[in-house]
Amino acid sequence: MNMGNSNQPSRQEIIPPTHQSVKAGFIVYSPKSEERSIVILEEGELVARETTPPHPVVFTMRPGDLVGVASLLEREPFKYELSASKDSKITLVTEECMESELKRLPLWLLALIRKMSSKTHQLKRATVETRVKNTLKSLAEYLYHKPEKVNFNLTELIREFRFLTKIPAATIQEDVKAIFRRHLIKLSQKDERIYCRVVDTELMRIFADYQQSIDSGKDFVPYKLSLLQKKLLVFLATLEKAEPKTSPEWISFIQEKFKEVEVSQWINLLKLEWFRKLDTDSDRYEMDKKTIRYFLKALRYETNIRGVL
Repeated sequence: MNMGNSNQPSRQEIIPPTHQSVKAGFIVYSPKSEERSIVILEEGELVARETTPPHPVVFTMRPGDLVGVASLLEREPFKYELSASKDSKITLVTEECMESELKRLPLWLLALIRKMSSKTHQLKRATVETRVKNTLKSLAEYLYHKPEKVNFNLTELIREFRFLTKIPAATIQEDVKAIFRRHLIKLSQKDERIYCRVVDTELMRIFADYQQSIDSGKDFVPYKLSLLQKKLLVFLATLEKAEPKTSPEWISFIQEKFKEVEVSQWINLLKLEWFRKLDTDSDRYEMDKKTIRYFLKALRYETNIRGVL
């Protein structure tokens, strides 16, 4: 009697996983390799790093963790370099090993596994991919919350910003260079480490606002000022102290210096928010020094902001 089933693969057709013991520093996987496999950590510790300098650690693997499922099932390459941070024991499930096991499964179960793998992969990508469109603006917004003239370790700064935004490290590095070329930050080196310092937080905020105007497809207001408005801006910035006045009093005061100023120009100055009411019930206005300084600085450093140095 024939006890076997000719439709079932023989034992010799099953390729078992590979078990390895590796020393600290051993490269378990490199994106340059054409081989795809699932890496399962049994003992020790593995770290995944970016392949571009300064090669930050993306995640750490503990015993029981595995990577590479999408690499085999979805044919998506694993983009990080995987190395042992201490002596470790690993199991490698190669492409041949996986195929030999999958051949034993019913078609419906194989289809279910691939479907679940695809959905898991999509969810994973949603958690690691950034939704930031203007990464340069995002970095500027992050930096203007940092105190001025404080040296921050650039590697740690990039790692923190990457964690918050999920923007790739290589993109962040290019944006750091773009901001550095505009002289909005200073870079220095000490003990083989690079440090970053924000030159002027208000100027960094102006740059972020400029990038926001680009995103919205609108002109940046400080760069739309007429020649007369620019002269008025400089004049108002030089006033040490000016008592609050009513609209007619301000118009009269400004006309002493600029006779061409009319009511329409005064209304425009109010729209620019260079003046504000003392309170809601008052008919007197005072200069908004903070806004005036903002406009003046934006004009003074226009080449830096626009990046046309």
